[in-house]
Amino acid sequence: MSLKNLLFAFILALSAEFVWQQPVADATSFSERPEVQQFVAEMANKHGFDMESLNNLFARITPRPGVTKIMTGQVAKPPSWTRYRSNFVNPWRISHGVDFWNENAEALMRARRIYGVPEEVIVAILGVETRYGSYPLPYAVLDTLATLAFDYPRRGEFFRGELEQFLLLMREEGRDPLSVRGSFAGAMGIPQFMPSSYRSYAVDFDGDGHRDLWDDTADAIGSVANYLKTYGWEADQPIAVRAYLQPDAASDLLAGTLKPGYSIAQLEARGVKPDASLAPTTQAALLAVDVEDGREYWLGMNNFYVITRYNRNQFYALAVFQLSNEIRLAHTASPN
Repeated sequence: MSLKNLLFAFILALSAEFVWQQPVADATSFSERPEVQQFVAEMANKHGFDMESLNNLFARITPRPGVTKIMTGQVAKPPSWTRYRSNFVNPWRISHGVDFWNENAEALMRARRIYGVPEEVIVAILGVETRYGSYPLPYAVLDTLATLAFDYPRRGEFFRGELEQFLLLMREEGRDPLSVRGSFAGAMGIPQFMPSSYRSYAVDFDGDGHRDLWDDTADAIGSVANYLKTYGWEADQPIAVRAYLQPDAASDLLAGTLKPGYSIAQLEARGVKPDASLAPTTQAALLAVDVEDGREYWLGMNNFYVITRYNRNQFYALAVFQLSNEIRLAHTASPN
């Protein structure tokens, strides 16, 4: 998914006012830049867009230099696991996750039946991404994608591709590109899909003829489940378990990869003890996070790795997993 988060929602909260108060270049000058004109010509040649209409559209773009500062700050100063976790695994997200589950029980159950993804995992992802659709997304997607495409060299190629996908999506869905709001990185809707993910994985889950991830909760639920299933989600299989290392455990098992590469039998033979009973052939990756009193170890199985395809960040997947467990427990204990 998503560069859907997009990594740290609390940065978004702290940065929104800052971004939109930044001085901007003249909008017309943006459309006259040679690299922008080349992009417009490519969209016309490749996808049949009308060049005059696109030039007029790009003339209305307001560059947002503040979004490049946010992106750079994320790379330079990632938060600690303790701080990251507290932003997402907390009483508010747990209690509102239970409410969201109760209000959307039919769609969540149908998504589990079709795609094999448990209700609590879908709910947790939507909770982490946009607080179940309640998080304000004030950024004009066209402005942010264009700014990142042409003024953020580190990932300019990626964002030019997303800008291309965004324009195609707006044409397909009949939406005004200037009206769409999203995250500071261009992620959209309740599940925070980037434009390429929206076009590839969003589904019309309620059958109304539109894939609407902004206002249609059922479509958001079905689209998250479809995304995870497409990336290899295995129904009724574990996600992650705590692990404990014996003093002689091999340190090379922490290879820095999130993709499972060892069987449980191999891990146990080398001093890694799962805190749950798992089939010896189950594949897992050994993960570590720093906590206040040392280090915490986890085993991430295939479904954990699939969550990292939604957001390629170990903290993100671990937060989704832990929040999903808390929501499931609270939902089971609450009267429906």
